[in-house]
Amino acid sequence: MLKVNKKVFEPLRKYDLVVHQGGSSSGKTYGILQYLFSVGAANPNEIITVVGQDIPNLKVGAYRDAQNILDDSEALRDWYPAELHNKSNRSFRCVNGSLVEFNSYSDEQDAKSGKRQRLFVNEANGVPYEVFEQLRMRTTKQVIIDFNPSAEFWAHKRLQEAHWVITSFRDNAFISPAVRERILSYEPTKENIERGTADKYRWDVYGLGKVGRLEGLVLPNWERGRFPDDYKWRIYGLDFGYTNDPTALVEIRLYRGNLHVKEHLYRSGLTNQDISREMERIGIDRNELIIADSAEPKSIEEINRMGWHIRGAIKGKDSINQGIDILKRYKLIVEGENIAKELNSYIWAKDRNGNLLNKPIDSFNHCIDAMRYAVSYKTRHEKSFIGALI
Repeated sequence: MLKVNKKVFEPLRKYDLVVHQGGSSSGKTYGILQYLFSVGAANPNEIITVVGQDIPNLKVGAYRDAQNILDDSEALRDWYPAELHNKSNRSFRCVNGSLVEFNSYSDEQDAKSGKRQRLFVNEANGVPYEVFEQLRMRTTKQVIIDFNPSAEFWAHKRLQEAHWVITSFRDNAFISPAVRERILSYEPTKENIERGTADKYRWDVYGLGKVGRLEGLVLPNWERGRFPDDYKWRIYGLDFGYTNDPTALVEIRLYRGNLHVKEHLYRSGLTNQDISREMERIGIDRNELIIADSAEPKSIEEINRMGWHIRGAIKGKDSINQGIDILKRYKLIVEGENIAKELNSYIWAKDRNGNLLNKPIDSFNHCIDAMRYAVSYKTRHEKSFIGALI
């Protein structure tokens, strides 16, 4: 008999749209996958799609959990025999014809391919809403998402009609003692404070499964909003990445005294030729000014030779803080999941005693750096913009 986390499993039997907000090791992803394998075995020829932010995340997360579930359950293993496991495309075929597939989608156009009966979006706060909506439109029976609540994202505004489930590590009877103790060490008790392990943000998010907001945010004055058609001026910012970091491209428009920022690109593994093709696909006019990370002059020159109006960012002593100071003069209205995630995670660094330093951490900053490059350049080079600041 399959041993399951009932708080995770039971709502999935009753509702066709389920949002599962859970802390670390609450068992949400594992339990959802158990349910999906079970429902696939009970319903012949079902197509069940499990979606993640990207393939590497799937491989170390939901896809690995799926393999462990079948290894641990003799009953499910009989329904999904090893010879029907296609490792090259990460899918498990059931003897009754059902299929559980694991995939990611680069954009909303990519997400238009394929239909299914059931959809599970794992760690949904890493998947753009536009991708989710295209997948949802092509799902006929049931939609499930889960996430760790490090910050609010599109589900909190767009899926209020769903059945919401909130779990914590305490709901997982199968959690290992070591993991349980590590999570408990974040609780702001007197003992943990004296020990130096207490962390209210980590306790709220990873311990209790609550939506968190980090203390010491560098750019707290922002909100989500639609990108305006009208504007006083616009400029593009580009931060290069490749293997470990994504390439981030944002468009910034000044409208009614606010900076509106739209995330156009956020992806790793892109060559300069790929970036050029993506900018063509997005529809950027080649005469529009793009300000890029000046630490890569060779890339800037190569993209410039492809016909783009691209320039290097202004750098120098304290240029990061100066750029942040300019951004802080405005309310930022943003469109894009990765930029929202960065803004909710980009904090001031701390010394060994926990005191805030006057410099930000060097992470969660790809879109933010692209914004900073563009606005700093605009400030330095255009008097009309400087006048608008006064």
